[in-house]
Amino acid sequence: MEGKRQLEKRDFGKRLSLDSSLVEYMDSNKYIEHLVTQLEEQHRSLWREKLAVARLQREVAQRRSEGAMHEKLIHELEEERHLRLQSEKRLQEVTLESERNRIQMRGLQQQFSRMEETVRNLLQSQGPTEQKKEETVSIMVYQEKLSEDERKHKEALEDLHMVVDEDSRSESSSADEGKGKTKLLLERLKALEISRDYFV
Repeated sequence: MEGKRQLEKRDFGKRLSLDSSLVEYMDSNKYIEHLVTQLEEQHRSLWREKLAVARLQREVAQRRSEGAMHEKLIHELEEERHLRLQSEKRLQEVTLESERNRIQMRGLQQQFSRMEETVRNLLQSQGPTEQKKEETVSIMVYQEKLSEDERKHKEALEDLHMVVDEDSRSESSSADEGKGKTKLLLERLKALEISRDYFV
């Protein structure tokens, strides 16, 4: 009887030991699962942070690009404004030059009319026929020369206005060419004025 009790005690002790080991094993598994859960959460948090950083980097790059485009647009507008002011200035200069040339042309025409009237009166009052013919021919030659100068002057003015119109519509790439044309035409006008002064 006594041996049976001792055997039962040993069996009970073994069961207690097994139960304790099982509890420890289950606790270890729970702790490992807890650690795995925390690790997964940290991975998810790190991924979210990486996504947020990438989004911020894209926003910064986009704003920098927009800033560069804005500066480029302002620069282009300033260039266009500068070219427009230059075209307006050239137009004013050409307009003033054209008005001065018109005034000079009217003065020449009036002077020629007075000279023609004076010569006509002289021819009517005195001088042989041959001399009258020669003076008449000289007047006609002078008149033709004056008409030719006037025609060239008008053509030069028309060319100047065409150049100004082209400069107003052209971009910066054609601005230098327009300046060259304007300079050449102004030189032509000066040459015409010198020629006209010579004949006067």
